[in-house]
Order: sequence, then structure tokens, then C-alpha cells
Amino acid sequence: MTDTTPVILISGYLGAGKTTLVNNLLRNAGGTRLAILVNEFGDLPIDEDLIETKDEKLISISGGCICCSFGDDLTGALKDLTEIDPMPDCIVIESSGVALPNQIVANVTLLENLYFRGVLCVVDSSTLLSKIKNQYISDIIIGQIKAANLVLLNKTDLCSPTLLTLIKNQLYDTFEVKHIINTTHADLSLGILHELDDHNLSTRGSLDAHDIFESFILYPEKIKSPEEVREVLCTWDGLERVKGYLCDQNNNTWLIQLSGDAINLERLRTPRQSGLVIIGLKGKIDQKAIKDAFEKL
Repeated sequence: MTDTTPVILISGYLGAGKTTLVNNLLRNAGGTRLAILVNEFGDLPIDEDLIETKDEKLISISGGCICCSFGDDLTGALKDLTEIDPMPDCIVIESSGVALPNQIVANVTLLENLYFRGVLCVVDSSTLLSKIKNQYISDIIIGQIKAANLVLLNKTDLCSPTLLTLIKNQLYDTFEVKHIINTTHADLSLGILHELDDHNLSTRGSLDAHDIFESFILYPEKIKSPEEVREVLCTWDGLERVKGYLCDQNNNTWLIQLSGDAINLERLRTPRQSGLVIIGLKGKIDQKAIKDAFEKL
């Protein structure tokens, strides 16, 4: 066991591809014992074929990796990991899509036996230019990018070469990003994460995400048609992210994810408890109207 364990933070706005990246890292850990810490508005959907066992707080992954939720107590969760024998080879923290990295990094530096390796920011290249012009969310996204050692420019298959060049020039010139990696489906090797370098984070992290966003949870049961849910969500302005599970009248379970203008609906083999986490711009979403619309489905 080494004296210190590296900690890597994965940041990025809602729907950028952080969850996909985490699943890819777990699937291709190559013998490295990863510990993934998650603090999301909703549950992190780990690919079912990776899971060996799970309980309320801990998921054991094939190959010796684990995934657990830290809720509001990141320091406590990190301390618990330092007491595991043997300790994980690497700890990866996936932050909320509306979080800024500074406070998370501060928690890591307070603990013995851990050292902070760096921040990787996942960016949705297909929506980046429009989002950084949005008066409500631009500070969050720009703050995440400026605090990163490495920017993962994801979903590049949805962009033309001209658009990608424009995005990269803005990242390099305007936001002073030093390292960019292009990817589709957040396909990144664990080895690249080990090349991150420590640096001082930007001071833009004073903004509180909860001043910009609000969230609530719905528990829809016995939905007649999941497709109708898709149609309902498409009618509401101000929604930034919807993520969770639906149960229909035939006892089928569906994973539904909304990010920006894209809504994905996938039927699952394994039953899950119904629940949707809905995130939107503060004061821009009508919670009662959305709840009423779901009750009619």
C-alpha cells in the first residue's frame, strides 16, 4: 500500500457525459482498484453487467472497483476510504453537474494519505457554444472549464470539423485551456487520467449553483405509455436535466434521460424503483404544472 492515494475530480455540466465516462473507466480499469464517489441530484446509473453486489450506499464492481455515494459528507466518505485495507489505487469523484470544483478540492487537501491529482472537465461539444452564451448557466460552465487541468471535448461526432475548430480556438484563447482531448461517448483510458498535473484552481468558484437551479423528484407509477412522458417533457421550457426511472402498466422499467434538447428512453431488463429527478432554472419551471401533467399520464 502506498503512503498516498491520488484523487481525481470529474466535473462538467448536466448531460455532458460524466456518467458515461465513469462507466467506461470502471469497465476498463485493467486491474486498477478504483473507488468512485458520487454526489448527484439523482442516482448514478452504473451499467448492470459491471455490478457484483450492492446495498444502499455501496456498489461492488467486477475487477475490485467500488462505487459509493457521499451525499453531503464528502470528507467523511474520503476518510472511510483511507481506512480500507488495501486502500484503492485511485479515487475518482464525480461532482454534480451544477457544482464548481473548488470546495471539493479543498475537502481533499484536508485529509492525510490523499493527494489531489487534478480536475477533468467533460464538455458537450454539440451544445457548448450556445450554453456559454446563456445568461443563467454560462458562469457555471465557464467556471468548470477554467478550473480544469484537462478538458474532455465529448460528443464530437455531432459536430462538423469547422465547429470543432471554432470550439477549440475559444477554449484555448478565451478560457486559456491547456489540454483538450476529443472523444465520442466519453471513451477515455484510465492511463490519461494519471497524466493530470496539479494546479491552482480558478477563483470563479464563489457562485452557488443553488442560486441558479432548483430540483424536485417525481415518483410516477403505472405509466400508460413512456412515449407520452417524452412528449410531456418536450413541452416545458426551463428544464435542464431529467434523469430517472419509470414503471409502466406492464411492469416494464424504463430509464429516461433529458439533457438539453435530447431525450433518451431505454427499456431495462432489471426492475428499478420509479423516480425522476427534475432539474431546471430557478423560477423558470412550474413544478405544480409538471406534477399535474404526470398525474394525467
